[in-house]
Amino acid sequence: MLESLRNYLGATLPWDVGASQYFRLFGNIFVLIFAASVFVHVLLQDATHPVQMLFHAAGVGLAYTVAVGLACAAVYALRNAVHRLLVWHIWTASFFAFVAGYFLLPLDSLAVWIQDDSASTHTDTISFLQLLPIWILATYLFVQPYLTESLRSELTKLRDVNALLEEGNRRVSGAADPIRFQSGKMDFVLDASSIRNVFVDDHYCYVHYRHRDGYAKRDLAMPLRDISALLPSDFVQVHRSHIVNLRQVRSIRRKNRSIRLFLAGDFEVPVSRHRLDQILPLLRQQLAM
Repeated sequence: MLESLRNYLGATLPWDVGASQYFRLFGNIFVLIFAASVFVHVLLQDATHPVQMLFHAAGVGLAYTVAVGLACAAVYALRNAVHRLLVWHIWTASFFAFVAGYFLLPLDSLAVWIQDDSASTHTDTISFLQLLPIWILATYLFVQPYLTESLRSELTKLRDVNALLEEGNRRVSGAADPIRFQSGKMDFVLDASSIRNVFVDDHYCYVHYRHRDGYAKRDLAMPLRDISALLPSDFVQVHRSHIVNLRQVRSIRRKNRSIRLFLAGDFEVPVSRHRLDQILPLLRQQLAM
């Protein structure tokens, strides 16, 4: 569950989204805010006339839809200033905007003014925590069109790399440089080409390497960052707990919301979303050699 959340928040978002996706987003935001406003009126047992209540809810929905439209315009205008936009960037910005909007810019005051109603604004009647679920749903709907486009692009890239991997157009052996590791009070040496991956499990580091007709595992008395410094360029850290030999990769696939590398010997390794843009070009480079 925690890994899925990390993958979601670390996903890269593209800037270009089709007009139909924007219209779907705005429609969803309006319906959501309209329904939420009506629900809050009913929940608070407001004595407002039903027609006035619906008018007020429509005004709130329209105001927040316009606000989302302005946010989309700002994202589009900044697309060249930011090199990579992640999901958690949007959630963070959305939260600060929500806080500022709630305490400084109560948009439903406009609807109250249009009705010439003496009713108080939402800051007097609705608590901050009551509005949090609305913010969560609104931000989720804002992110989804971008994330959907990102996942579609990601799948295309994965298919291209997997097609190259299936062709087997690469050197399997790789560099045979000897690597000296520390294991307890003893040192041992492995050829770089024999190492499949290094990983952290329960605060201990292990190395998987070719041994006879299969693979063996050995514990290491070294932190992962020190191990990474010893390894040649064929090795890449694909996750905070995993380093892999790119020459041992057999396929790369999406599994639910996560990305997984499948290595020789049917070993599966997770890939951090924010590292994917670095890993795919390196895989292509290895395949071209």
